[in-house]
Amino acid sequence: MFLAQNNRADQGIVEREGSMLQQQVRQHLEALLKSAHFDASVRSRQFLRFVIDETLAGRSKALNQTTIAMQVFGRGTDFDAVLDPIVRVQAGRLRRSLERYYLLTGDLRDVCIQLPKGCYAPVFTTMTRTADPLPDLVETACRPDVTEWPTVLIHPFVTDPADEAIAAHLKDEFAMELCRYDDVHVVRQSSMHHMDARQQASIRFEFRGTLRCMNDERIMSARLIDRHSGQQVWSDEHRCTPHPSRWSCGLGDMARVMAARLGCENGAIARVLATDPVHRSGEAADSFGPIARAYRFLFSRQVDELVPTIQAVRSLTARAPQLAAGWTYLARLFVLNHTFQLSPLYTPVEKAIDHASRAVMLDPGGTRARSVLATALLAKGEIEAAREELHQVLQLNPDSLVCREVIGWLLALSGEWDHGVALMRETMQRNPYCSPQVYHGLWADQLRRGDFEGAHRAALEYRDPGFFWRDLMMACCLGHLGRTEEAQGHVAELLLSKPQFPAHGRTMIQYYIKAPALRECIDFGLRKAGLVLT
Repeated sequence: MFLAQNNRADQGIVEREGSMLQQQVRQHLEALLKSAHFDASVRSRQFLRFVIDETLAGRSKALNQTTIAMQVFGRGTDFDAVLDPIVRVQAGRLRRSLERYYLLTGDLRDVCIQLPKGCYAPVFTTMTRTADPLPDLVETACRPDVTEWPTVLIHPFVTDPADEAIAAHLKDEFAMELCRYDDVHVVRQSSMHHMDARQQASIRFEFRGTLRCMNDERIMSARLIDRHSGQQVWSDEHRCTPHPSRWSCGLGDMARVMAARLGCENGAIARVLATDPVHRSGEAADSFGPIARAYRFLFSRQVDELVPTIQAVRSLTARAPQLAAGWTYLARLFVLNHTFQLSPLYTPVEKAIDHASRAVMLDPGGTRARSVLATALLAKGEIEAAREELHQVLQLNPDSLVCREVIGWLLALSGEWDHGVALMRETMQRNPYCSPQVYHGLWADQLRRGDFEGAHRAALEYRDPGFFWRDLMMACCLGHLGRTEEAQGHVAELLLSKPQFPAHGRTMIQYYIKAPALRECIDFGLRKAGLVLT
């Protein structure tokens, strides 16, 4: 089944007719079969024609070894793919013939036909160029059976000739920043010739950007396309000229903010992959499935999903111990379970430190891994060690926005209040899409200063309803402000999610709030709200 090809024309999106696509593929097939550079055998040619005809007829899902063996190679109904590898052998030969043909001819003017490993339906890549400043969307006839680690293909930015150097710099800055999030692989279009057909077919997302100048102002716009669905799953536009009615930033931060929108824990890529049924099971054959499962837990905050998620990620680290991301997410889940007391599963903070240290050893420049390690160290009370990790991150990537607000939050909680708060506020100015932790840090800072109104405003901005911290923050502030009835409502919600909080609350608060005077202030505010910690 074809995905619709998208072209931007007259400021709109127009869909090409399916019959035009079929005609394009058939014409290319006939030219390929007549070419002297296509060295496939008669059987391979029959194989290719059959699978293309079936795919164009909408029957690609029925293409399997048995069907092909019976229809192309004359096997009977008793065909056994284990005993007779005819289809697998011929498919391998056909792939090599196709790769050889395109290598010798460079015939990519209209359509490129590929047969990915693990799939017997061909992939058709259209190469047609139009006046559209954004290149055509690659079309896919099937999804490979073997799940690959998600990859983002970054196309060159479309711009005027005078701005090509700036656009190239923005593309490189975006690619480097997206790589720092660790969860996806990044490939530039210029590197596509190094990839085999299967690797190219496994590219999950395409990033396309434009840089234009309007009234002496540079505007960067971009979109992300999910190749599995053909849908545009994200788009954004930023300007570099300050204006009171909108957010703006410098050219360098434009690329970094867009990378944050896509690559952060709550970003567009994580949202797509968290809901992808391909990764739903997290089976052993799927190396990325456990990471996607961790995404789902972090989005949903469903406590009953935590233990199976930890088990899936732990299994990933056992079978793929070289993946830093697996150890990072395992440490992150251990820290959450330990500090929020979500399940009875034994997840000591010492093991979280071990897992995060393993991730840092595998990827010394990994910002996310070092941030998780610092969080675990802070929870254990190893404050100096936590600060050392955080300062190391800032030295490694001084301009990066990756986890920058989290670093500021942790620095503030570790006692470097002025440095941490300044870093959080600077990051909020540079990136309007900060994670909720920044408001937890600002709440704690305002609270220690005795500015209960300011603390209340920060608590209102803390938009993470999961677990218990938001209700605790609101109840404490409202208690101090004498708004008892409202405070009691948040206490009731807190106790609904954490019935044992009066007995365990001090311990859970102490994991993050290290200053004794600040803990006393929180305790006093909760008592005014009617919640007494024992």
